[in-house]
Amino acid sequence: MRGTITWQTAEDSPNRLPELEIDPRHTALLIVDMQNYSDIAQSVLPQCQRLLDFFRANSLPVMHLRVGSLLPDAHDVHLMRRLNWLRRSQEEAARSCAKGSFDYDIVAGLTPQRGELVVDKNSSGAFNSTAIEHYLVALEVHSLVVCGEATSRCVDNTARSAADRGYNVMLVADACADHIPENHETTMHVFQRAFGAVKTTDQVLAELSGLLSPELALSMSQGQ
Repeated sequence: MRGTITWQTAEDSPNRLPELEIDPRHTALLIVDMQNYSDIAQSVLPQCQRLLDFFRANSLPVMHLRVGSLLPDAHDVHLMRRLNWLRRSQEEAARSCAKGSFDYDIVAGLTPQRGELVVDKNSSGAFNSTAIEHYLVALEVHSLVVCGEATSRCVDNTARSAADRGYNVMLVADACADHIPENHETTMHVFQRAFGAVKTTDQVLAELSGLLSPELALSMSQGQ
């Protein structure tokens, strides 16, 4: 089942890896913080749904991340984050997003199903405040396809931490969102130079399909 996919392109880095061998059966979809509190989640919802449908259809691992406070008064969150999280201006107060609230829930269309892990975190990076690595090891995951929001914060922090631990990480550019487009572009540029691969939803689906079923990949490329 192992096979080679494209990894980094000539302009990414002098030390690029043009190709990488992975096993799709040991590849998980990691959906980052697609929750009701977000005003940008809807912009990438269709792409996230396509990825989720593919992973479900092929019985591949899926993991959902949720961010916020685990306690109603947010005292499980460090003070700096508690004072400024989700503020859009100096005049605004920090918003509450506590576990159990509507804002904390995952958006409609990506509702976790039985057999999909939901990991709750109270920091931007999942490896800083959860047992995510324990779960990935138990699931025998070696590669990650990462989508969600916000690109330059929770997505980037989690993806870099995974890459530093030896996971093969693919950021899905058109399935990640950021309030500041320049931050999104910079994150993708830096990540593909130093940490992993950056791909589109179409590329991820085509390459994984090609490893799982060459016939399926051919039909997808022909739009059938």
